[in-house]
Amino acid sequence: MWAAALWSGGVISHRSAAALWRLPVAGDLAAVHVTVDDRRFRKPVPGVRLHRVPLGRLHCIRFDDLPITNRSRTVIELLRTEACSAAQDLLDRALQQRWLSDVDLADAVRDEPGRTGNVQIRLLLGQLEPGAQAESERLLHRLLRRNGITGWIAQHRVELPDGIAYIDVAFPGARIAIEVDGRKIHHDASGRFDSDRVRQNELVALGWRVLRVTWTELTKHPDRALAKIVQLLAS
Repeated sequence: MWAAALWSGGVISHRSAAALWRLPVAGDLAAVHVTVDDRRFRKPVPGVRLHRVPLGRLHCIRFDDLPITNRSRTVIELLRTEACSAAQDLLDRALQQRWLSDVDLADAVRDEPGRTGNVQIRLLLGQLEPGAQAESERLLHRLLRRNGITGWIAQHRVELPDGIAYIDVAFPGARIAIEVDGRKIHHDASGRFDSDRVRQNELVALGWRVLRVTWTELTKHPDRALAKIVQLLAS
């Protein structure tokens, strides 16, 4: 990466920057991705993938003194270039972790008209629903609306003993929390799986009833998921 950055005068970007930021995208061992903001001719070098994109100062930082695109810029560039399903998964994770917002995506498309990949970002933006941070949550929202179930709030903020939690779908009046397991349950070094369970136990201790709905239920057995929610509300 250092050789590629020094040779090009650019910054490490795309999948190479994603590896440094530990973003959930496939690595690219065949090439180092570098972005430059000029049109100067450079003879192709094996092992270097060159991107020509105007970069503002706020888009670049130093990672152990290596110039790389910042995390939000890296995510946006990958949303333009990755396959649609991989981009959707990355966007869901980015929204969950608050690495960026839908406003950031809209600004990126507006500020860089004509960029390759803007069509895909617009498509991803069109699939977002207010308060939903994953496709699984979007499916649940549609299921509730389609069946006329009201009184719920997406990403409901709750103060816990150890901090703030956001319930995927909450019925505050009944103190019912619906937590959604997405397409991918991460059992990684971030400890997300464990932290979700700790949070669930803290909600129960505060008097909330917690129901977990899985991706399989929402996609293959939505009526079953709906019946569980209705039964819990009725009780």
